[in-house]
Amino acid sequence: MNKKNNSISLPLTPSSASLRCSPFKIYSFKKPFITVADIKFFFGRIILILLSMLLITNYAFAEIIKDEFIESTLANKEFKPIETNTNYNYENTERVIIKLKIANEITTKKNLQEGDILHFTVKQNVKYKNKVILKQDTIVTGRVKAYITRGLNGIPGQIIIDDFQLPDIDSNKLKSTYIMRGIDLTIMVLPIKWALTPIPFVGSLTNLIIGGHAKISYKDTITLYYYPEWNA
Repeated sequence: MNKKNNSISLPLTPSSASLRCSPFKIYSFKKPFITVADIKFFFGRIILILLSMLLITNYAFAEIIKDEFIESTLANKEFKPIETNTNYNYENTERVIIKLKIANEITTKKNLQEGDILHFTVKQNVKYKNKVILKQDTIVTGRVKAYITRGLNGIPGQIIIDDFQLPDIDSNKLKSTYIMRGIDLTIMVLPIKWALTPIPFVGSLTNLIIGGHAKISYKDTITLYYYPEWNA
């Protein structure tokens, strides 16, 4: 007597048939061992290494460039070293602060020449040992020692003022060099330039970024330091 088989057989679909008949094991998909982020990090490291090697080799194989015109012009001239003033006792650090403000605003954007005489006024009475040595609104002069116009790659303009002349104050006892700079964009430009250098021509676009003009306005305070005890 034949026993009836109570099991139910389901029709095989193409997908189920292929899974049952496949001689290979079936694995579930997992996160790949190397991701896209890992590849980017790897190539980023390679670019940094290549740039470092390029910088090192540039310094290692750099040659001294000689300017024949300058050498021929200065060949027969004698230059004396700058004499140091040894008649003062520079060990004494007692100082008097002198604050000035400019009479007329200046900027590297407009007419400015090296050697220009500038006028300043004393902002407040200056005292030393309870004695007024400079009264408020006293006229003071200074000279434009140098100026630099703003440039490419975010380089700012600069104004350098020196040779201040104050009434009844020995200029040899002054630390008076004053420097005003415009907005410096090199800190922002240079990292961007190096990051874009591997892309042809793109890194050079940062050359078009220009720094800020230098300006001395009425609101700026020019601070000088007077050392009265620098005596012989």
